[in-house]
Amino acid sequence: MGLHSVLDNPYRTLGLLVGTTSREQERQVKRLKQFIEAEQAPEEDFSFPLLGQMVRTADSVSEAISKLNLDNDKISAALFWFYNGNAITDEPAFDAIKEGNLDEVLNIWKKLTSGGDVTQRNASAYSNLGTLYLSDILQGTNSEETLLKLGVTLKLKFLESDFSRDFKTLATDETFKIVKKDLQLNFLHQLQSQIERKGLPPKALLDILNDQEFTAKEDYFRGFIKKPLEQIERAIESAKNDRKKNKKDSLLAGLHLYNTTKPDFNQIKSIVGSNDIRLSSIADKLADEILQCSIDYFNESMDSDSSEDYAEKAITLANKAKSVAIGSIIKDRINDNIATMESMKDSELSMAIELLQSIKDAYNNKKATITAEVKAMPLGFNQTINWDKVNKMIEKSLDWDKVVEFILDVIPAKNIDKIKNTTNTSDLNQYKELVNFVFGKLSFSQINKVKYICYWKTENAVSNAQLTVSSLPDWAKWCLGIAIFLVVVGLIWGEDGIATVFGFAAIFGMLFLIGWMRGQ
Repeated sequence: MGLHSVLDNPYRTLGLLVGTTSREQERQVKRLKQFIEAEQAPEEDFSFPLLGQMVRTADSVSEAISKLNLDNDKISAALFWFYNGNAITDEPAFDAIKEGNLDEVLNIWKKLTSGGDVTQRNASAYSNLGTLYLSDILQGTNSEETLLKLGVTLKLKFLESDFSRDFKTLATDETFKIVKKDLQLNFLHQLQSQIERKGLPPKALLDILNDQEFTAKEDYFRGFIKKPLEQIERAIESAKNDRKKNKKDSLLAGLHLYNTTKPDFNQIKSIVGSNDIRLSSIADKLADEILQCSIDYFNESMDSDSSEDYAEKAITLANKAKSVAIGSIIKDRINDNIATMESMKDSELSMAIELLQSIKDAYNNKKATITAEVKAMPLGFNQTINWDKVNKMIEKSLDWDKVVEFILDVIPAKNIDKIKNTTNTSDLNQYKELVNFVFGKLSFSQINKVKYICYWKTENAVSNAQLTVSSLPDWAKWCLGIAIFLVVVGLIWGEDGIATVFGFAAIFGMLFLIGWMRGQ
């Protein structure tokens, strides 16, 4: 672990234990300066070289003295150093540290702290062993997190006991007043600062403290969540400004807000719990801004007729807001907006289906009307209904050129990407069935104009789908029939009959032309 508060402690620099008298401190400082001036190593003291290398200079000694002038500074340093509270057990433990006999040190202090209760006899063991765990001495015996937990647990148990008053009296002047809660907060704030300097996640300390019971717990947690609360507030305000400045960037602003505040939000949640009013307040405020980013992005994309799949992106962002929200009011608002966006998400597909279905319905109504009228007509003797003619009437009952115009207007090519990317399989299948129905009624040239709506087929497949004899107009069928007839006759009669073939061709051509002109 190697906390700076332990390794660079002013008591260590001076080689003293907590509680040393002013006269003893003056004598020790004088001796240290003499050794430093003579460039000699100081005599053995309580700097405990086993903690790590320490170079003492005249300046570092003077600095250490200045940090022990005021009682508030003294108690801050004392919280992370050793003191002699039980001469029978502590003095042998200090000697063992000097000798590098860690097993002996742990044996002494662990035995005293194994009972669970802090007493006059073992109070110093709790504090001293806690300091030992927070130093570098035991590095490698356990993980940093484990050593931190052991050290913090022992320290808080000691500081929660009534014997912490004796410790305060030993470290400071009798006139100095500090209550148990402030003593604990002093320790925890220093500890938090050291942990942040070492790059350990704040959660490492929070997890430890959540398992402890101590007087300053609520106050510390309140102060601990102040910073993340303020950071979330600033992030919300920043996202709001970005959103209002340029609504096109609302999606990015919402995603950035969600991602950057997630660690702080989870930290607050782990500290105060899901039912805390402070969490629910900031959670609903955060969710509301993320939702507004989603709404603004959706509306802006729809107004600008964006070709992106903006609805799905907006809904995804709204669901992120939902994952943050706690209050029922904001949750209901999010659900309502998601439902609205879901209904509008497939608007292009809905409009396409509505148009194609209306075409099919109009055709079927015309078909039913014509069929009923024909069946109701009285027939003379030996008269029958010419259903080929009736079917042609039905086919021509709608203005298919006008139908094509409607399709071009209501289902423009830019809508096809949104239609084919929908996740609504049922509606998509209905759309495909209706397209196939309409294509079955259109001519080859008409299909070519709107073939893009049949996106699931290749262009050639769509273009060639209706290029059959049945799809040809009557005049084309006549021409095709004549051409086939001429080829067959030519093959049968050979070269000698060529004149006859062309003669017949001319006659039939004239007859066809006259018939066609009458039909027009």
